[in-house]
Amino acid sequence: MIVILLLGIKYCFEARARVRADDNPDGWWSSVSDVQDGAYTARRAFVSNDTILLRLYRTGDPTLLAERSYQKHGVEILWTEHELIYDTADDSYLGGGIQLPPTRLDRFLARLP
Repeated sequence: MIVILLLGIKYCFEARARVRADDNPDGWWSSVSDVQDGAYTARRAFVSNDTILLRLYRTGDPTLLAERSYQKHGVEILWTEHELIYDTADDSYLGGGIQLPPTRLDRFLARLP
């Protein structure tokens, strides 16, 4: 029960950070994929002093396809034919990248508030 409560509190803080980032459109950096004829656009913004929010969209479409938060500063994103890599040192289940095209799970999680 306590674990569920703590995860809920963590999720609420992360949701607030995403809303703050949305309220500051000048704080976003965009990068269009240099593979797949520019089919995807990644947007990044700082949501706290040490956390970056990364969002993936289809170029020209405002529908969010995938979203990640990470803490690696000074690392440029890398586009490959099958993945957007944002953290080469990430060994979690997400692996520091987003598959191209994003998985159904990514698309579902991107719809959550």
